[in-house]
Amino acid sequence: MWLFSQNDQNICWCVIRLIGIASFGFVLAACGEMSINQLGQDNQDSLKKIIVADVKSREGQIYTRELRKKLHIGGKSSGAYLLNSEIKTASLATISVQGAASSLKKMSMTTTFELNDVETGETLYADTVSGDATLGSVSSLYGQEESESHARERLAILLAQRVGRRLQLYFLEQSQ
Repeated sequence: MWLFSQNDQNICWCVIRLIGIASFGFVLAACGEMSINQLGQDNQDSLKKIIVADVKSREGQIYTRELRKKLHIGGKSSGAYLLNSEIKTASLATISVQGAASSLKKMSMTTTFELNDVETGETLYADTVSGDATLGSVSSLYGQEESESHARERLAILLAQRVGRRLQLYFLEQSQ
């Protein structure tokens, strides 16, 4: 009787191992057709050739500084592309939380950008990116202004990072 249950245990463990190996094999087979590409030197060289046009606001200065930092890794090359951007603060709404003593504010910021070829003036890529930030409502006017200012700065940095990723994807698709 004891020998029979020991054999059943061994058979059960063998079946479990076989199922585990088979499922691992299925996962490897499913990932076999997946293509993962990295941002290669050609794409990085293309990003270095982008001239980022200045945006005339405090948020625009932060946006362009962050975007240049993201695109011109390792230095800037001679310009072959021109990136024009426009930043708009879409809304500033107060959100009241029921049952709570304070209220929150929600700010939305949108950037519309256009990548143009410098030689031909042709628009190569255009898109719109937006982001939201929630900021606390402070009782003092100074605190409210500072909170809004920090939210605008955070959103400008966020939008620059998102635009940088979109441009990376654009050049990655062009190289394939």
